[in-house]
Amino acid sequence: MAMAETSFSLSGTSLVKEQTHNIDHASDLLPFANKSRQDGRFNDIIIRVGEKNIPANKMVLSCYSKYFNTMFNTEMEEKYKDAVEVHAVDAESVEKLVDFMYTGKININTNNVCDLLAVSDFLQMLSVKKLCIEYLLTTITQQNCFTIQALADCFTIPKLTKKFNNFVVENYQQVVSDDHFKKISKDDVIKLLQLTHDKVSTDLVYTAVMNWVKFDLASNESYLSELFKFVDLSKVSPKMLKDVVSVEPLIRKLDDWGDLFVDALVQQKMETTEKSLISLGGKRSLTEVTKFDLQTKQWSQLPDLPVGRQLAAAVVIDDILYHLAGDLQTDGKITATNIVLRMKLIKKNLKWEKVASMNVKRYVFGAAVINGVIFVFGGADENNTIVSTGEYYVVPFNKWIQLKPMKVARSGHCMVAHNGQCIHISKFCSINYTDQLYSLGGWDGKQVISSVERYDPSLDEWKDVASMQTPRQWFVAVVFNNVVYAIGGYDGKQSLKSVEKYNVDDDTWVYVENMNIERHAHAACVAQNKIYVVGGLDSGNKVVKSIECYDDQTDKWSVVGETEVGLYYHSIVAV
Repeated sequence: MAMAETSFSLSGTSLVKEQTHNIDHASDLLPFANKSRQDGRFNDIIIRVGEKNIPANKMVLSCYSKYFNTMFNTEMEEKYKDAVEVHAVDAESVEKLVDFMYTGKININTNNVCDLLAVSDFLQMLSVKKLCIEYLLTTITQQNCFTIQALADCFTIPKLTKKFNNFVVENYQQVVSDDHFKKISKDDVIKLLQLTHDKVSTDLVYTAVMNWVKFDLASNESYLSELFKFVDLSKVSPKMLKDVVSVEPLIRKLDDWGDLFVDALVQQKMETTEKSLISLGGKRSLTEVTKFDLQTKQWSQLPDLPVGRQLAAAVVIDDILYHLAGDLQTDGKITATNIVLRMKLIKKNLKWEKVASMNVKRYVFGAAVINGVIFVFGGADENNTIVSTGEYYVVPFNKWIQLKPMKVARSGHCMVAHNGQCIHISKFCSINYTDQLYSLGGWDGKQVISSVERYDPSLDEWKDVASMQTPRQWFVAVVFNNVVYAIGGYDGKQSLKSVEKYNVDDDTWVYVENMNIERHAHAACVAQNKIYVVGGLDSGNKVVKSIECYDDQTDKWSVVGETEVGLYYHSIVAV
């Protein structure tokens, strides 16, 4: 018996407004779909990858993969099949990506990211490809950077290419010293040199070429001429040219770079020697910059520092003078700063310009240069706390990057760069020379110390070496004719006139001739094949105005001039 037709309506009987509701069905739908898939219900397609069968639903696959969407929504024969085969992809990755479609979850790690990137690119799953790229951007190291570069090239990922380019330039010495670099193909070396030869120092470019060639000399020597075109010998530092390039047998065997040309170039470089000393800042001369002509023995003025400082550091790279951090002496109190200024010395109109500040405010720290890179370590920070931290400055990127700290926190110490750590780098016993940093003496917060530690930039590692014979603070250290000299200073009781030198090869310290007068808080540099010491304070904290010069051939110190004003807690460079 049929039911009587019934009709109901609230229309026109109520003033209640219409309500619209949005319910999140996805939170129920995807878990249900995934459970059904696992139970074998409602599946309408099998993906076969090798021997693995992956059940799924065409609608879900089409939603998340443009590859499958095209397959199932155009007149391809797979549209009507119950199973489709996918070739030349990693089966486990395909299974993970299908799981991701149903769950929204995926684990990416160093073991699977390369396969996941490749398969997500093939299946056109842009969301997962983006996750893989973001992961790779956070994992680049000197060991994997060339793999990441290959991925960037293979899948055309500009963001990853840029990350690789920046990383290599910022970490050049570590990258080209690593075995992963030495094992790359000749074409990849050329690609790297094309990218970097004008962004890093020529010394580093030379190092990269020789590291790669010597790693497998039998196979790689024939490519040296092709690679050496990226090395501009006119821009190699005089020290590298004299001590390394000019005596390298492989270079002398090159047809285009014969003995006569190399010898002439070495001679030209050796004739271009320092002519002046530049003094910057100091206790009584916070903003003053003066130049001492080594021939006329006369002082002249250079542009004042925009921000005057004492207890700072100064270095020169490619005719550019850098003045680093130090104490501002605000209202007579110590005020640490991280300001860095530079002045291009070859310009007609000399002027100071500000560059990137250091990460840590510090004074009485150590600074040195390796292959056009400035390294700083230790000192006292803005809280007057002695620190062991370090950082380095990459000139092309105007950026300071943190380094592994020293083993010992130090202030009032010295830092020098020394070329001469011998490394056997192949079965043919070829030898490469790697620059090392040495951190000497200083104050550790309790006492004046004599300990010395050596830093290897390629390994980012500190190691202890032989201690000085005398504890020293507020002293100076230089590298002169392959030897490290520690000069004067304060031993906790008195100013010193003693000088000792360190032989890197046998790890020993021996005394040489004393200076004519004891001094601490002085400055020193090497110029015209001699050591020059300028200013400082004596044992009674009286200003020492004399300039002394040391000749290692005679082992004698001689007074060669005077400062016009009392210079101490200042910096000196040779140009």
